[in-house]
Amino acid sequence: MLLIRPITLNDLDQLERLAIESGPGMTNLPNDRGLLEKKILRSIASFARPVSEPGEETYLWVMEDTATAQVVGTSSIIASVGLSRPFYSYRVLHLAHTSQELYRYQPVSVLQMVNEYRGVTEIATLYLTPAYRRNSNGKLLSRCRFLMLAEFPQRFSSLVIAEMRGVHDQQGHSVFWDSLGQHFFDMEFSKADFLSSLGQYQFIADLMPKYPIYICLLPEAAQAVIGVTHPATRPALELLKREGFSFEGCVDVFDAGPTLHCRLDQIRTVRESNRATVAQIVATVNSESFIISTTGSEDFRACRGHLRLIADQTVQITQDVAAALALQPGDTVRFTSF
Repeated sequence: MLLIRPITLNDLDQLERLAIESGPGMTNLPNDRGLLEKKILRSIASFARPVSEPGEETYLWVMEDTATAQVVGTSSIIASVGLSRPFYSYRVLHLAHTSQELYRYQPVSVLQMVNEYRGVTEIATLYLTPAYRRNSNGKLLSRCRFLMLAEFPQRFSSLVIAEMRGVHDQQGHSVFWDSLGQHFFDMEFSKADFLSSLGQYQFIADLMPKYPIYICLLPEAAQAVIGVTHPATRPALELLKREGFSFEGCVDVFDAGPTLHCRLDQIRTVRESNRATVAQIVATVNSESFIISTTGSEDFRACRGHLRLIADQTVQITQDVAAALALQPGDTVRFTSF
């Protein structure tokens, strides 16, 4: 069984392996052991903290194959971005240049650096090792976070965003960065991305141009990747679109990957999930497949399994689900159709 559970310090070695494997462009999964350890400690503290309104908590999960105890994926939620440090994006703006004398109307598009996502929740760090990219495992790893949003809305903003990884090659070169950012920072894309993973954002405000950048002046190769998702991230993009997320014009300042957003209460899994009490634990249940989670904040777990709604918001669950989620009769679960 694949179990989604909060990360612990015992997972550091395996998280580092995933960070190396994921390659460049995964800002929230840096290939730096010290940073990864800090992320784990921050996540442990966030899960344990009583919260009445969102702050700078970060909730980090791993996907574990319980048959082998191997960590095969990770995902996270950042409760609020841009509070103590700015969250910069480029907004694509469409302008109109008009000449009455020449009877010409010329639409143009520009990039304007903005910090408009201050205080919103970000779903992040979605990575699944290639050998497990089958049987809709990625869907489980992504959608389980929405059950957390549904169960604890007070911990999160009313607006949720997701930054999609932009286009770059296997060596870590971004044509967008090489065509724009490189001229102002004099550093490789990987270096700029790493500084961002350290939480160092001031250099962006200090060195990036303050005025709109006319997209038509960029090389055609750079223009072509603005708002385009990395091929490995496209399944995650399509999943988020089905959940109700949409692209509203903001892109990453480094690789121009799109930022999607959706109101928390409009996310499909949030709207369609239900809560029930475990009435019985049985060997098998003849039902469709569900994503099932616990309802405790400190040890929020989830897995894919079977349950049957009995009556009065009570359910039967299978023994393997009960074991994975450490459930007993009388406990509550949140669930949604897979």
